[in-house]
Amino acid sequence: MSIHLRAKRAAVIPLLTLAATFAAAPGHAEIFDVSVRSNVFIPNNITIRAGDSLRFRNQGGGFHDVVADDGSWGLALPSAANWVLTHRFDDVGTEFAHCSVHSQAGRPIATNMNIQINIEPAVVEPPPSFAINQGISGAWFNPATSGQGILFDVEPNTSFIFGAIFTYETAAAAKLGSPDHRWLTVQGNYSGNSAQLPIFLTSGGVFDQPVATTTAPIGTATVSFTSCTEGSIAYVLNDPPLSGTIPLQRVIAGTEALCSQLATPGASSD
Repeated sequence: MSIHLRAKRAAVIPLLTLAATFAAAPGHAEIFDVSVRSNVFIPNNITIRAGDSLRFRNQGGGFHDVVADDGSWGLALPSAANWVLTHRFDDVGTEFAHCSVHSQAGRPIATNMNIQINIEPAVVEPPPSFAINQGISGAWFNPATSGQGILFDVEPNTSFIFGAIFTYETAAAAKLGSPDHRWLTVQGNYSGNSAQLPIFLTSGGVFDQPVATTTAPIGTATVSFTSCTEGSIAYVLNDPPLSGTIPLQRVIAGTEALCSQLATPGASSD
């Protein structure tokens, strides 16, 4: 992999401030929509998992609300507006709700404006068989696009990963096939074998000159590893809109020794 630019560690400091503005990615909880129209909830019998949410939408212009049968949650006042109410369900079991204008607690869902919510236990996914460790640090690339790649640095005490992506300008109509370099970076905290990270673009600099640069977020990435020698980076760029997944392998074979050592249960880098 030909790398013509050198990532300056000092540039990481301002990027950390930007990275802190990104909230941690949510887990596997989902939001399910329930329509409120024609004096009925659609669906009126729904099964979800603990941690999921229902999003009630009044779509028909009717004068409605939604209220838990036990009064623990609900819309403050009935309304004919196109209101939306989202409620999260954390306890396993069965809950009921109704429209206080057209029904009341305890009525059958088949013949009244009532809804039954069945909450099942959340699925606990097994931990990945591989976890990111400091030995991941180093140069990675996709052989199909040799001449591009990414340098990773891992700080295990805070579960922090930094990546400097060396790539090229997009092939826009005005610059088709442009060889101009681009410096993209990703950084943030990892968990297990992956990390959900913002993508930053640094621009405005001049090679080996003290010219101020500008760094701004331009997308998101998911970096994941299945072993000490295989990984991938899935990206979504905002401008221009681009998305895809790049398979990664080490540039220099045999540099995974530390990673393999740390991947062994009970191992340390000391």
